[in-house]
Amino acid sequence: MDEMTVLRELRAEAPDASRAQLAAGRQRLLGEAAARGGRRYGVRVSRRFVVAGAAAAITGVAVLGTQVLGGAERVQPGAGQARTYELGSAKDLLNEAADAIEAGPAVTARNGQWIYMRTVETNMTDDERPGPRTSEEWERYADPAMEGGRAGDDRSPREQYEFLRSLPDDLAKVRAKARAFYYATDPSETRTEHEYRALTVVLSRAYVYDPEGLAKIYRALATIPGVRAAQVEDAAGRDAIALYLKGDDSARFRNETLLDPGTYLCTGFRDVALSGPTDSGTEWKKGDAIISGARVALAVVDDKGERP
Repeated sequence: MDEMTVLRELRAEAPDASRAQLAAGRQRLLGEAAARGGRRYGVRVSRRFVVAGAAAAITGVAVLGTQVLGGAERVQPGAGQARTYELGSAKDLLNEAADAIEAGPAVTARNGQWIYMRTVETNMTDDERPGPRTSEEWERYADPAMEGGRAGDDRSPREQYEFLRSLPDDLAKVRAKARAFYYATDPSETRTEHEYRALTVVLSRAYVYDPEGLAKIYRALATIPGVRAAQVEDAAGRDAIALYLKGDDSARFRNETLLDPGTYLCTGFRDVALSGPTDSGTEWKKGDAIISGARVALAVVDDKGERP
């Protein structure tokens, strides 16, 4: 069965888009990997890296792919043994995603509005609360303190929206602009790793977006060698398409950016162990989703504290 057939079968019963937020514990994971001799896989993530997608505008409040769960008891854990069905190269999938995104509507916000996010996360590195657990966050759409390089390579939703609208048609130039927008600080990061990281962070923060610009991000990502796809399950127990950059065989962990199989929008993330424990102090085994997050609600609202 080829990868596009698998994808279309997934889309037949695709769940609503979800969203994930980077956990503080993720840095603990990467730190432990480094301490144990593991190779970082070229993904240096901003502290404000929040995986998200988007969908439709609704009168009065723009609700982006919202699925508000009734309570934590309805959330299926995504930690533990990860279900993974490899699909191979992601090139065709990403180009199809670009066509779908480009044909859809823009999602916008105004100065003074806020981005509401609700997430569910599992974290095997958290001894006290491995998950699943839910959280809420409000992020200002236009935040001057997060713009113009004032916060390093962190960006406000407005700045990211304007970045998408500024992208050229030349995909090599799109990759170059992404590298500059989310610049490198890790000297061990290769150019390919840097471009992959920058483009997937743009996808993850597409709370509001220009469809033509966002489609260019998908097409640029399709030109990066080694980008692969897999069918997986996110932290909310939903089907998802995982994107990852194929690394060397000695890597101990794999960072995955998750897409909704029905909308192709970014829905979450997973950090998956590629090898078993090296000592008795390691709690995970090969195939475990060590940290996994999924968005369950995302909306543009008028005030901080407002919910859709």
